[in-house]
Amino acid sequence: FNFTLFTAMVGITNVGIVAAVKSPHVQDAAYQYGLVALSATVPLFGAAAVYAATTGSLSMIELMQGTLPAVPLIAKALLVIGVVGEGMAPFYAAKAEMFRAPGAPYVIMCSLSSLLIFLRVAEVVMLG
Repeated sequence: FNFTLFTAMVGITNVGIVAAVKSPHVQDAAYQYGLVALSATVPLFGAAAVYAATTGSLSMIELMQGTLPAVPLIAKALLVIGVVGEGMAPFYAAKAEMFRAPGAPYVIMCSLSSLLIFLRVAEVVMLG
């Protein structure tokens, strides 16, 4: 559950980073990304609920031990869909051509945070 909260927080932060540029084109991209991130929270937290209902625990340590029942494939799919929706900020930043804007280092941080979340979700899906 902490992972899902962290992923949602990174998605909200990425919306703020993308929206910080005062260009109407960038604001439009931030709005579209915000809608995608908002709709991605439903499968993200749905997956966390299925993980908790199946295993009785959301602890990564408990999931790594392998003594818990197997997590259904739908929970893994929902988790991946939710993380992909939350981590789409680099695509909207590229759409708005923000990599050449004055705040480009922040956009690069946005891209790196999304990449790190994608790596972490691969670990979570393989453990579960």
